[in-house]
Amino acid sequence: MKEIGNIFKEKREEIGINETEAAKDLEITLPQLENLEDGNVNAFKDIFFLQDLVRKYAKYLNVDEDEIMEDFNDFVFDFTSKIPVSEIEQKVKEIEKINEAETRKKISSPYTRKRVRKAKLKPVYLLSIITVILVCLTFIIMNIILSGIKQEKVGSDYIYEFTK
Repeated sequence: MKEIGNIFKEKREEIGINETEAAKDLEITLPQLENLEDGNVNAFKDIFFLQDLVRKYAKYLNVDEDEIMEDFNDFVFDFTSKIPVSEIEQKVKEIEKINEAETRKKISSPYTRKRVRKAKLKPVYLLSIITVILVCLTFIIMNIILSGIKQEKVGSDYIYEFTK
């Protein structure tokens, strides 16, 4: 990355542009430009911002953008390939544990979650339904029985005859 920074610095000085003017034209701060030209990658938190900055600066200085981006990509590959595999595996396991915990602890709004109704009959409702059914059956049975009985009054007594 220092080679890329040196190319930028030499080209900027060759053209005769000072650091302040270049930073203003690229819409970055002066320390960001200085860190880029010094090859200080650790000053940039986001590698994608750095990549975009390298591309913009190459266009700005009219340097071969494809060659600079190829050198930058080689640097990024070398830089990231120094991470031990054990650290990568450990990080992957941590991410998987976090994902598992999140799926178990899903929080949802009562307005957006799907409502699942379980068919539960409370004992009071069940008892009421049974009572209504028994009362209806009693009336039906009484009607059937009474429709088949003939009632006659003989003196002070009633005589019942089944007719059917």
